[in-house]
Amino acid sequence: MGRPWELKPQGTEIPGMPAKLADKVKISDIYMASGSSTFSPRRKAGVGVTGVARTATKQRLAFEKKLLRLQATLFALRTKARTQKAPWTDADCIAKHYAEACERLHLPQNLYEVALEEHKHKKHLLFRKNYNRIGLYLERLGKNILITDRADWSTDQIVQASLDRYMVEKAFRQSKDRDLVSLYPLRHWTASKIRCHIFTCVVALTYLRLIEIRLQHAGLPLSAATAMENMRKLHSCLCWTASQTSPERMIADPTEIQANILAAFGYQVTGGVLQKLEV
Repeated sequence: MGRPWELKPQGTEIPGMPAKLADKVKISDIYMASGSSTFSPRRKAGVGVTGVARTATKQRLAFEKKLLRLQATLFALRTKARTQKAPWTDADCIAKHYAEACERLHLPQNLYEVALEEHKHKKHLLFRKNYNRIGLYLERLGKNILITDRADWSTDQIVQASLDRYMVEKAFRQSKDRDLVSLYPLRHWTASKIRCHIFTCVVALTYLRLIEIRLQHAGLPLSAATAMENMRKLHSCLCWTASQTSPERMIADPTEIQANILAAFGYQVTGGVLQKLEV
């Protein structure tokens, strides 16, 4: 067929599809293919196409807003062209401004057909929507093409590997968090101290991930940031009675979620004292 691979629908049932993917992936839009990859002709490639209805709806709403902004730009250009003043009667100038507007909105330039025509010795800017191109653009929304050299993977494995990228993206976002990791601002000048600072940030990310793993094992689907925010609200105070020679630190009664977090790490608060749980 002259193509590196041929997409073939697998049908509406995918053996082994994880339950947590069922509401995220539109099964009818999942395909698998095998063949020589265009990136490496000697290697087999696995291709998955996924469609997510909620993402498509969100992207469609954003696209409609961008299309209205592009239309407003064209109306403004038409108003300027009606003045018959330079440079608004120059087709190249109109095309340049239209291209810049599309670039700002991250839209292709073929969504509108734009032409500067002359009628009765006057220039008129005419434009209309290219519904065919708009329809093709809308069909792409919510879809992702996943390419892997693991041709032995099943469809759900390819999709799962793609969804697991959120862990890496989440780590990058956490690195910018000023409370937990705080990679920036970088207040160091020498190379050794910069490396040390980055190393401590990586260690902090590792500890945050270990906290999340421990919470998941305890049946608490909480992020490390949420857990830390809840534990910040667990207060303590120094109590000094007349019969004591030194003050004693007492911990406030934890909330249910705070108690569950402490239990996930093997601790509990009893009588205002932090104690290890009895196994």
